[in-house]
Amino acid sequence: MSLRGLVVALLCGLLGLGGGALVAYAVQPHTHDAGSPRPVGAVSPSVPIDPTSARSSYAPDITFPTLSPDLFLQAVHTLKNRLATWTYHVPASWTAYAACPPAPAPCKIPTDTVLKPGQVDKQHQVVFRPPGEPTLGGYLMRVALLDNTLSNVGQMVATKIVGFEQQQAATSEEFHIIRQTAYSVYFRYRALPSNRLRYNYFQWFAVDGQPNATLEMSVAGRKSDVPGLKALFNRFADNASGSSPR
Repeated sequence: MSLRGLVVALLCGLLGLGGGALVAYAVQPHTHDAGSPRPVGAVSPSVPIDPTSARSSYAPDITFPTLSPDLFLQAVHTLKNRLATWTYHVPASWTAYAACPPAPAPCKIPTDTVLKPGQVDKQHQVVFRPPGEPTLGGYLMRVALLDNTLSNVGQMVATKIVGFEQQQAATSEEFHIIRQTAYSVYFRYRALPSNRLRYNYFQWFAVDGQPNATLEMSVAGRKSDVPGLKALFNRFADNASGSSPR
């Protein structure tokens, strides 16, 4: 081999070694100086990656007395619009809070504002909580008057389930349907960002002789509150009464 050929062969060998080293470095897992090491997501993985699988446990619940199943509903309130008038009962000692309706409906009183007695029956949506309870993490009851002329009770159930499914797809907020009836649905889910286990039950009501649902009621709470949530849920239904406007 000539001297020129020997030089060319040596250069090719060096370039090959360097290129191999670069390829080997590119496929190695890397750690970062800032923060903890994290895996790199695969491209088109054959097995889907579930972002919720790492959250096998829940954050602890807030410290607050458990909802009693023996709660009495002595206070009476009324909601009415052009479609229906509803009378319902709540625990007398509970505090009423404002709750803004879904957009684009106007919000006259900010959410979680304590309502005065004269304001409660003028709202289309009210949240009731026991006195002294934090606004997040405890148990509550929500009552909403619906300006609904189209959907019957069964359609409202289906719509709520679809809403939870869409929320799960957008936020990975996992949920499970515990029970479903013709007029109600019971959910268990992981609330984010608190990462707490929550229970949320919904039911809908229509005035006798009307197909459309005009009242929605829900309760929410912790696992320890479930017996009390069920009792409150059922007692509300036993006492609620609706009528058509004259």
